[in-house]
Amino acid sequence: MKAAPAKQKKQRELNSTTLKVALIPRIGRKTDATGEISFPCVPEMVDSYVKSLTTIFSAMGRVFSDTEVTNLKTILDKNLKKGFAQSPYARIVIKYNTEPPPHPGIAYKVSINALTIGDEYERWVQTREPPLFGTHPDAKVTRLAAELGPPAETPILDVGAGTGRNTLPMARKGYPTDAVEIAPALAEVLRKAVAAEKLKVEVFEGDALDPSLPIPKERYKLIVLAEVVASHFREVDEVRRLAQRSLELLAPGGILLFSVFVAMDGYKPDALAREISQVSWCPIFTRHELDKAFEGLPFDRVADECVHDYEHEFLPPDAWPPTGWFVNWSLGSDLFALPAGRAPIEMRWLSYRKK
Repeated sequence: MKAAPAKQKKQRELNSTTLKVALIPRIGRKTDATGEISFPCVPEMVDSYVKSLTTIFSAMGRVFSDTEVTNLKTILDKNLKKGFAQSPYARIVIKYNTEPPPHPGIAYKVSINALTIGDEYERWVQTREPPLFGTHPDAKVTRLAAELGPPAETPILDVGAGTGRNTLPMARKGYPTDAVEIAPALAEVLRKAVAAEKLKVEVFEGDALDPSLPIPKERYKLIVLAEVVASHFREVDEVRRLAQRSLELLAPGGILLFSVFVAMDGYKPDALAREISQVSWCPIFTRHELDKAFEGLPFDRVADECVHDYEHEFLPPDAWPPTGWFVNWSLGSDLFALPAGRAPIEMRWLSYRKK
């Protein structure tokens, strides 16, 4: 009868460096953590968000398996798309907490905080020092209005008037001026300023594209949207509806003036750039898209000018720049981490005359 083979003696690890490396992950399991992270709802960023979260969880000793990573990505992707569709100001919120031993995992819950444009500007009013948008009216607005006739004969509609950076100075100069503001907090600030100065300005609170908003028709020689399309319009259809609505409100020969971020020739923004541009308050439009928005409508385009260059040239020296953030924003550096003037987009003044 053969003797049983001798049991092999297990090789024990004695290398101090190796042992130290093996110890550290175990202490991670003893980590207790509770937290909350929110990201802008940018669906194209889902892989980046997954990487950020799994890196954070791994630092707590909670390493996700491939299946857990896939499940996390599926949940994030669904909620990012839902939030982005609801609002460019929406945030995806991930609340997490480590689970107590012996469970080695981490529990998390994903939700959407669907902020509106009104919410955003209410926060501005509550947390920022005025003036929120600068102290001087846009040079393009004042110069164009002067070309259209005497003040008393040149009614102006300021759409997205904010706290009145253009509305108030134009009304003081004698232009019959009305204002539209969708954000209640800004509309309230503007109404108080109008009342304090006893100016004859009608402030319409609501969406200028809403046909039920009782704005006088065929009254205005100039409709202005300064930094409105450039901040908040998401789709070409909105620009089209703006053009159609303006036809109702402009007097014959009146001008629609708005600023918008335009892709430079040779640049075709992809889905990632378009999504981030919308959540960064500088949505991109191509010239082809803008041409399609006005196609078949009785308008002639009369000007297409770089906002930064125009305002720099014609604003008084003490009014330049209008705000601390204006230069980088208007030249596209809020969207692209590139030196001013290198981004493939810029804000431009476009003006169209009603035939």
